[in-house]
Amino acid sequence: MTKFETLIFIPEGSLLNEKVAERNALRQTLLALDREFGPAERIKYTNLQAQVKFLKQDERIDLILQTFCAAELAEAHIIFTQKMAQQKQLIKDAIPVLDQIQNKLNLILVAKEAKSVLTTRTAESELLNYFSTIYFKEDLTAAFPSKNVFMPIFHERPELNPATSLVIGTSLVEEIQAAENANLQSLWLAPKKVKIPITPHPTLHLNQLSDLLFYLKLS
Repeated sequence: MTKFETLIFIPEGSLLNEKVAERNALRQTLLALDREFGPAERIKYTNLQAQVKFLKQDERIDLILQTFCAAELAEAHIIFTQKMAQQKQLIKDAIPVLDQIQNKLNLILVAKEAKSVLTTRTAESELLNYFSTIYFKEDLTAAFPSKNVFMPIFHERPELNPATSLVIGTSLVEEIQAAENANLQSLWLAPKKVKIPITPHPTLHLNQLSDLLFYLKLS
């Protein structure tokens, strides 16, 4: 088993609870538009998840807003972005895991969101303090799933070894595909009942972040 020395987190999903955040942001967006998120809307949202789970983040949000706010789409996008910045929910084991691995491994953060949004979402938890290097959306010269999302990390920090680095994410079509394109090992956080595809093929498939501790040599 590889002795991982560097963990590269994509926080949206692996540390921040995006499922709760997006649902809350949609409900709050509809409320701001004088609409409700009642039983019919909740059923529609649940049914929509089967269509959006393999989309990129931007594509997923676009489809959600088109489904619920087609008549006010431009305004809905603005409101939704504002409401997402207010969503601070972490996955339940994020901080306990980071507490155990801090100062024992190189911790890198590569975010899909802009600095203004992510710093607001993580201010209360002080999540960003765990990471030695942070890349926000505006820092990236390429978009997921390009391998060039990750390559600058190793150019800027030549002491890091790609062979002992692990990308941690929840999206197959974005972070896991980007890791494969960059020849990096990856951890896909997803329910166990979800089958691992032939491609992209993550190195590890776990359903909760705390399970990763079993694969780390921290002593």
